Amino acid sequence: MKRKKNFCAIWNRLFVVALIVLLAAIPSAWSQGDKSDGDRIDKLEKENAQLRQMIEALQMRLDRVEGKKEQEPAKEEDSGKKKKKKDEKKEESAPSEADQVISATEAAADKSQRRRTEEYAVESEVEMEQTKGKKEEAWLPSLRGEQFQLGGRLQVDYYDREDETLLPSAFPENPGGTFKVDEFRLSLDADFKNKIRFHSDIDFVDEEGNTRLLESYIDFDELPLNSDLRVGLQPQFFRPARFTENYPLAGTAFWRGRDIGATWRGVYGPVYAYAAVSNGLRLNDKAVGEDDSVKAIGVDESSIDMDGGKEWSGGLGAAYDLGAYGKFDLLGFALIGDLDQNDLDFLQTAVPGYGQSNNDNREWFGGNLEYDIEEWDFFAQIISGRDGEMDRTGWYAELSRKFTFSGLKYLNSIRPLVRYGELDVDLNKRPYSADGSLTWDRRQWLFALISELTRNVNFRAEYALNQEETGGPDVQNNELLFQLEIVF
Repeated sequence: MKRKKNFCAIWNRLFVVALIVLLAAIPSAWSQGDKSDGDRIDKLEKENAQLRQMIEALQMRLDRVEGKKEQEPAKEEDSGKKKKKKDEKKEESAPSEADQVISATEAAADKSQRRRTEEYAVESEVEMEQTKGKKEEAWLPSLRGEQFQLGGRLQVDYYDREDETLLPSAFPENPGGTFKVDEFRLSLDADFKNKIRFHSDIDFVDEEGNTRLLESYIDFDELPLNSDLRVGLQPQFFRPARFTENYPLAGTAFWRGRDIGATWRGVYGPVYAYAAVSNGLRLNDKAVGEDDSVKAIGVDESSIDMDGGKEWSGGLGAAYDLGAYGKFDLLGFALIGDLDQNDLDFLQTAVPGYGQSNNDNREWFGGNLEYDIEEWDFFAQIISGRDGEMDRTGWYAELSRKFTFSGLKYLNSIRPLVRYGELDVDLNKRPYSADGSLTWDRRQWLFALISELTRNVNFRAEYALNQEETGGPDVQNNELLFQLEIVF
């Protein structure tokens, strides 16, 4: 019993000693942990300071490249005040829901009508973002802060028109089909300060195998009254873009060329307006399709009218973004001007049955209608014009849908398209005259497949079903076209 009590006393003493040792070790461990945490915090603060120094150095280098002066760091107190003022200003300038709706509608109007002024129509919102990203990557900064971009495209065609044997004015130029370099173009864009932009296109090989300056103009953006101004060699504002290589009949007749002038555009909510003055497009014969055999009265693309009478034109339109119901854009326009002596000489000598009238008045009017919903695109245009004593009316409508593929190596998208158009000329039909095709009324169906094989490589397959009222026998002149396009 006594031995048992001694054992318990020894055990109690050992327990008390162990407890004392443990209590003495805890503060030491805490102090070591606090020291370790403090070391890590100090290390992180040093690393953050180094990162801030690196960021400040990079910002200074970027400011020097952009021509900005280095600014001295503001004091902590001033920075806090400025930040507070900035936040207050931001809260005061925050747009209301109504303003946001108006801004969205203005953006829709601006994007919709701008979309139809390019040479080829933008495929979709996704492609617009891809194109925007590509351009931003291609921009090269200059020493003065301006930015320049050089690009272009190459188009190689194979076309085959039916072998007409009865009417001389429809004999094919290349029976059996042929290849040709349809276009080799270089484009230069410059983005200057103060919202000034420059664009120029040079065709080293155009559709007729010539070298020419196609477009060259300057844009002044963000002018008063939410407007902008374009000055130089440019397409007419009512000229729509197109998905196909083939031009609609109305385009061949009225707006296929470019003209020197000035175009103002203003936007107010969903409504936009145009006002333009230019030298005027010169009349000439123009091939309907790739083969030069069958021609219609159109505009001269090979020369710039420098001495013609002035043309005045204006347009009023409205564009609405209907959300899930698509986007709607309607534009009406009118043009008045004078024919110059070259136009009168062409009408009197090249157009059979026109006569010798010296009436030099020109009056055109028409409208564009566009409706897009999801991947569907619908567009229609009508133009009626009087040049001297000749009346012409052209219209067309087209419908297409884009199908996008993922996971295919050599096919990103494909767009089937169908278009129907008419062109009526108020002249007596001359079926057997050498230039008799200038007097024919025309109907055309176009069936096309536009494919994006890979980025910047497109392939077009188009078949034009042509029908003419010749005043005599029917013409066999349907045309098949294959085109490979490389954009760079």
